[in-house]
Amino acid sequence: MRDNFLLRLAAALLALAPGVGCLNRDAASPEVETSVPAASAPCVYFKSLAPFLPEALEGFTVARTQGSTGKYGEVSVSEAERLFTRGEGREVKVRIVDTTMGGKIGQAIRDAAERAKEKAPSDPTAPIHWQDAVGFVRYDAEEALAEANLLVGERFVVAITSRGFPGTVEVRRVARGIDLAGLAKLQ
Repeated sequence: MRDNFLLRLAAALLALAPGVGCLNRDAASPEVETSVPAASAPCVYFKSLAPFLPEALEGFTVARTQGSTGKYGEVSVSEAERLFTRGEGREVKVRIVDTTMGGKIGQAIRDAAERAKEKAPSDPTAPIHWQDAVGFVRYDAEEALAEANLLVGERFVVAITSRGFPGTVEVRRVARGIDLAGLAKLQ
């Protein structure tokens, strides 16, 4: 029950819309930036997270890149996100988050990965246990929605979501393409 609460909390934090400081870029508009000084939050500034987002995904177009660093009451959150789209209603979103809630979210991710460790590596929802990351993978066949949530370097949450794919292969492929070792070293 507690783990489900923490996973819902993690999802809610990951769903926060960019707030106090933003970087928005899409094909139709130039880069717009409003930012909070990095010293105002105990998280890595979003501009330091953005270089770890994939620049491109083969066959996809970058639809939007955004990021923010802000404080919401007692919680500080810094995030960078890039959305890739492709015809046929397919999309992939990559979000990197650093937050003061990271300890609790990280524990929830570790617990979910641990509970799924008996799954065979060929299972599309088998957990991820890599050198610099641990995570869990989900797939909703009815919605054709896959997600991989990784804890990187015991601090950062990397969430990869795909829509319109028949499994989890795409989120796993994208996760493997991210410089997780470099992100884990970020301070």
